[in-house]
Amino acid sequence: MRIWIVLLLFLLTIRGAAQEVHFPLDDGWRFRQVGQEQWYPAQVPGVVQSDLLRNGLIPDFMHGTNIDSVQWVENEDWVYERTLVVTEAMLRHGHLELVFKGLDTFAEVYVNDTLLGRPDNMFRRWEWDVKRVLRKGENELRVVFRSPTKEGVKLRDAYGIQLPHDSDPSGVSPYIRKAAYQFGWDFCPRLVTSGIWQSVELRGWTGARIKGAKAALVKEGSAWVAECTIETTSPSAPKATLHVRLGRETWEGPLAKHGPTQVVRFPLDSADLWQPGVKGKARTIPLEIQLLSEGLRQSTWRQEVGFRTLAVERLPDASGSTFQFVVNGRPTFIEGCNVVPPGMLPGPGSNERWLDLVRAMKAAGMNMARLWAGGVYPPEEFLHACDTAGILVWNDLMFGGLGPFDTPAYLRTVEQEIKEQCQRLSTHPSLALVCGNNELAVAWKHWGWQQRYHLHGSDSLRVENVNNGFFQDRAADWVEQFGLAYLPSSPVSNWGNAQGLAEGDLHYWGVWHGDSTFSSFQNNVGRFVSEWGFQSYPDSALLAKYIHPDSLFLGSPAVARLQRSYKTDRPIWEAIERELGEKRPTTLGGFIEASQRAQAKAYGMAIEAHLAAQPHCMGTLLWQLNDCWPGPSWSIIDYEGNPKPAYEVVKRSYSTIH
Repeated sequence: MRIWIVLLLFLLTIRGAAQEVHFPLDDGWRFRQVGQEQWYPAQVPGVVQSDLLRNGLIPDFMHGTNIDSVQWVENEDWVYERTLVVTEAMLRHGHLELVFKGLDTFAEVYVNDTLLGRPDNMFRRWEWDVKRVLRKGENELRVVFRSPTKEGVKLRDAYGIQLPHDSDPSGVSPYIRKAAYQFGWDFCPRLVTSGIWQSVELRGWTGARIKGAKAALVKEGSAWVAECTIETTSPSAPKATLHVRLGRETWEGPLAKHGPTQVVRFPLDSADLWQPGVKGKARTIPLEIQLLSEGLRQSTWRQEVGFRTLAVERLPDASGSTFQFVVNGRPTFIEGCNVVPPGMLPGPGSNERWLDLVRAMKAAGMNMARLWAGGVYPPEEFLHACDTAGILVWNDLMFGGLGPFDTPAYLRTVEQEIKEQCQRLSTHPSLALVCGNNELAVAWKHWGWQQRYHLHGSDSLRVENVNNGFFQDRAADWVEQFGLAYLPSSPVSNWGNAQGLAEGDLHYWGVWHGDSTFSSFQNNVGRFVSEWGFQSYPDSALLAKYIHPDSLFLGSPAVARLQRSYKTDRPIWEAIERELGEKRPTTLGGFIEASQRAQAKAYGMAIEAHLAAQPHCMGTLLWQLNDCWPGPSWSIIDYEGNPKPAYEVVKRSYSTIH
């Protein structure tokens, strides 16, 4: 086996105090299919499908109909391993913690054949102190991934009730803490991954270290102050002190011995407040915290922070009840979008695509992004970019479907997931709202799930009570302990009735799903329209990269396969005739161009209606900003980041707000 050595810059004083260090472990991995002997080089972060593709073992699943030929991968088990060389200097640390920032999804983690644990959740970190099992010299690190589909079948059978699974023919996705869109959605095909999808490191420290910090704006008398909350490990380091610098202000004092949390306050001028929707860079301030022991630095935390007040106001009025974001005491009209993952595969190369989305939103004059529940939690790079761009973030918890919330093991892992993600989200001034799920409340009441999935009597009551209790009570408690605004489900109100226009947020799908004309946008304006949209195709030039030239024509099976909506292309054809007043195109290029013009018209009319309805309506979030697949969708930016005509219409429409 090829040996990869971790190099360490190690500071050891005569007192034995050592600075916290992080040894990256992304290099040197190899993988194989369980039951096969041949090993292949692997890339971490990454997933099995990307490694198979890189080694020429599967065809490019983004091309033609190749996606069908790689579905077997999700049914197999896979092994990843690497060698870690540990030095004597490394072993002097009091703690050596193996940190996986993301494992997808069912795994067994071993060091030197010692089982550390069995991860079962894509959305959380997994950490173990491995000093006791490491030895000087070579150590073997191994991760075995079990088939998510087969593990899901076991969980479903043990639960005893088939939960709704509209987009997943296997029926296992409700029982798995994994990105729902990977099981197929109405804008992408099925591609269920496994792998080390985020970075790996070995963390060494002694005595105490800074675990995290966040900043908040609080009122003391008539003045505003910046409150920095610092979380550390148990303060066992001798003569431990904290040095805190916020912008130009500094504080120094002993590490609190009464607990792991310490609060430091600084005066703050009102001019320092973070504001959304600014033309330039939003106001952020550098925060640096150092933990010292006997005068020697042991741990450092750095982050750009921002200070603002924010409330989601829902108050009774003459029309029903408001739904608006109040930032720094000012009601703010929201102009934004819904964001889906920027690719079918999590992991390598995706961070830059996330940043491209922020740049596109900023250029279009948007001030909010909703991170949809069927995808993944956004990376830190995306959140930081939203902080500096002045873009508010509405972050769904990743529940695109109902779950077995009365299963103890499931509850334990989702509690850890939610608390971990909310702790991270709470450090960002851009974070405006955490929502429990996407459409589950209205789906249970209005979509006929009880009949479709044979949920009757005690089964129906069990599912309803368990899910209501989870999103209205448990999840609410976990989110709100981090000081974050929480909404149990989006939308609050269903489209197609008067209540949906009078209170809560609204997903208006009369256009597209309801076959309504574009003019219906004007008569169906809710208090906050958090989803609405109309499909178009990406340009022919993009399709030509993924479809063979012989199949690049109107009506070809390869083109038809790109459409994932149950409505097919019928709403687009009807809009070309009804909304544009044109005859049906006879070429693929003509059809694509007309679909984009129809979408642009729809988006202009919708935003105009929402703007004109202020203050009854205080926000509009189009569905959707981007694509993860090169096919037709409701996006205004295609799979490769190219803007569609609707993007320019949205940009002009949103610019009228400022």
